[in-house]
Amino acid sequence: MNQGTLILHRKKHFIGLNVAMEVFINDKSCGVIKSGEAKEFNLNEGTYKLNVKQNYKSGQHQIVIDPNKISKYIVVPSNLNLVSFISPLIGLGLLFLFKIQLIIVGLILLPGAITSIYLISSGKTKYFTLKKIR
Repeated sequence: MNQGTLILHRKKHFIGLNVAMEVFINDKSCGVIKSGEAKEFNLNEGTYKLNVKQNYKSGQHQIVIDPNKISKYIVVPSNLNLVSFISPLIGLGLLFLFKIQLIIVGLILLPGAITSIYLISSGKTKYFTLKKIR
């Protein structure tokens, strides 16, 4: 069978910076990848389930390996992480800096709280996204 190459790059990001991420291909552990690091895997041509896990958080993607070709993917945190991180900063900043009413701050905090709950429950497999690099 012909082989292709998968290059998986983990973008350097402040979310989970010091925690290694485990890489699974078709549910088989294939090693860990640290922040800012890239790993190369030689695979037979075909379709694979690529999954990355960091503690309870994960992200998965179906990839196709073409013979004698290099497929490059980058792992980045989902944009939902920004909502759960920025919403409390804005809400609490407005509360303490401008003495905004607590009910308004609660409305600003609500999207972040809902997103955080989603990401630790049913959305935990959508915590990271895998984007193909051309």
